[in-house]
Amino acid sequence: MALTILGVSYALAPPVGPDAIGGAEQVLALVAGALARRGHRSIVVAPRGSDVAGRLVATEAPPGPFDAGARARAEQVHRDAVQRALAAERVDLVHLHGLGFGAMLPVGPPPVVALHLHPACYPEAALRAGAPLVCVSESQARALPEGVRAHEVIPNGVPLDAYRPGGDRGAFALVLARICPEKGVAPALAAARAAGLPLLVGGIAFPYPEHLRYLEEEVKPLLDRDRRLLGPVGRAEKALLLRAARCVVVPSLAPETSSLVAMEALASGTPVVARRIGALPEIVEDGRTGFLVDRDDELGPAMRDAARLSAADCRAAAERRFSAAVSGGRWVALVERLARRPRPRATRLETVAGAGALEALRGEWSALCDRAAATPFQRPEWLLPWCRAFGVASPRAVVARRAGRLVALAPLVQYEDAGRRMVTLLGSGLSDYQDAVVDPGDGPDGAALVGALLGAAAGADALLLEHLPDRSPLRAALGQWRGAGAAAPDGVCPVLALPADPDALDRSLAPRLAENVRYGRRRLARAGATFTTAGPGDLERHLEALFSLHAARWGARGERGVLAGDAIRRFHLEAARGLLARGLLRLHVLWVGGRPAAAFHGFVDGDRAYYYVGGFDPAHRAASPGAVIVAHAAASAIAEGARELDFLRGPEPYKHAWGARDRPAWRAVLPVPRRWSARAGPAAARVPSL
Repeated sequence: MALTILGVSYALAPPVGPDAIGGAEQVLALVAGALARRGHRSIVVAPRGSDVAGRLVATEAPPGPFDAGARARAEQVHRDAVQRALAAERVDLVHLHGLGFGAMLPVGPPPVVALHLHPACYPEAALRAGAPLVCVSESQARALPEGVRAHEVIPNGVPLDAYRPGGDRGAFALVLARICPEKGVAPALAAARAAGLPLLVGGIAFPYPEHLRYLEEEVKPLLDRDRRLLGPVGRAEKALLLRAARCVVVPSLAPETSSLVAMEALASGTPVVARRIGALPEIVEDGRTGFLVDRDDELGPAMRDAARLSAADCRAAAERRFSAAVSGGRWVALVERLARRPRPRATRLETVAGAGALEALRGEWSALCDRAAATPFQRPEWLLPWCRAFGVASPRAVVARRAGRLVALAPLVQYEDAGRRMVTLLGSGLSDYQDAVVDPGDGPDGAALVGALLGAAAGADALLLEHLPDRSPLRAALGQWRGAGAAAPDGVCPVLALPADPDALDRSLAPRLAENVRYGRRRLARAGATFTTAGPGDLERHLEALFSLHAARWGARGERGVLAGDAIRRFHLEAARGLLARGLLRLHVLWVGGRPAAAFHGFVDGDRAYYYVGGFDPAHRAASPGAVIVAHAAASAIAEGARELDFLRGPEPYKHAWGARDRPAWRAVLPVPRRWSARAGPAAARVPSL
């Protein structure tokens, strides 16, 4: 039976196709073509202009430069396209090829992830999410984090008929690569000049600021009549260049996980000169099909000596080891096996009730949150204290298990609103996001999950699902249950894309805000200001500083703020202890003269940081202490690997002043079908196992 398979590229990739600039994009096209030839239906989400077998769902990448904001916008557009495709089609499997695959993992169809970069380039939480990982080389598989295993290693391949030896090789060496620092183009040019050899470079610099700077400042000064930049080359021109070159140089400074260019060169009968790094020793047989070098000064002599190596040996190695037909066939076999394999067991969905039942799930719940990259507001360390602080004695939860393993959890509570009995997710009022927690690689069917939630709401009038994040698995489940329009917008959460370097933060801000932050830092430094971050021994001191500063700020306006009241403070103390123990809490305080001047209460979880609440002493208003501590927290988060700072719910102007862009939240109100009789009662509601 034919399958429907969805392939997903990287959001900022060049167009996908057999002539694509990037290796990952060529491999995605190879897999899509192999699936189509096998008789399966292939759908690919990729940038406009892609050339793929099957149906293309085209996305638009923003114009360069690809700064942090452009990356965030492109990733959002790509995620939306994936959601639409999943809502419109019954997909049997999703194969993901992008750097941000963790945010793309769907609810329902089983995923498989193709890793094209070094594992260190991916968020570790995504690698540990449970989706099968396919590596392209043994060296890449060995570099996975401890405890993470590749499901399979499928080496890349090239179309052997498109690349063949022909005629005498020329005098020039050839580099075919993106123009960026890690590809080592500048050292190759310098080595060719020192050796007196002509060198041609085919490739472009993508519009990332650091790539454009590298081109202008390090590559172009080394160009001359004999060492030239060709720009992008298509497959036909590339085939001619490959078989005419004396050698192909792969001068990468970063460990390559594979090299299609090296494979294409060998298929063309042309030896390869490469650094002894990453997967290149798996491709190049040193002294037979090329030379492996360890230092820049070895590149030039290796280019000279490559002319004596045998074209027949190079071609034979390619035929034996690097066939695209073989690689594509292995991918098809894997996809068919994963899409058709029976789930370990049927998913069992049921409702558990009572605070004790939820407390008993704490360990499994927390581990599920780690796999699912849930927000802090879905964690037991946040929601169980919420129940205790506000006297919620009878919460309930829909839980899903597969082979005994917890794969989804949605905690619920019933309340009355204007005479209507409502059921909603736990944490309302204090949680900026609410959601189910779903294993991204092994969760239940989305429609079944929504049905289980409605069953758990038996006896109520409606199920209210609000404040769902844009990447919400519950939003995706609603789409599978009712279609793309099942959820409606529910306000916005402005999100700031962060630069890769803390020192670049000020440069990324609007000039006026950046100047205010710099002025505030100088003024506060003269007053002897210091920053501290809460730890286990001083958490209560930091929380008291936050409470007093928040009250002072809002009291100056004649308002109480959101931290007033004994129950709220008890909740925050218990939640902060739990989240600190999990390594997620970031509570920063700015002190002046031994007294708190500003506080930032937030979280860092993987590549995401959150700003929950803050406060400052109005007496220091002239020094902008609120802005100074947000900048401090953002820089600290960048140093920990965060790529975005979520300012959470509400479109307040100060968030947009930081450059944050609105990301929608979502809501749905679902009437509870009358067939779920009120006689079942809230605590007794159970859903038949599926």
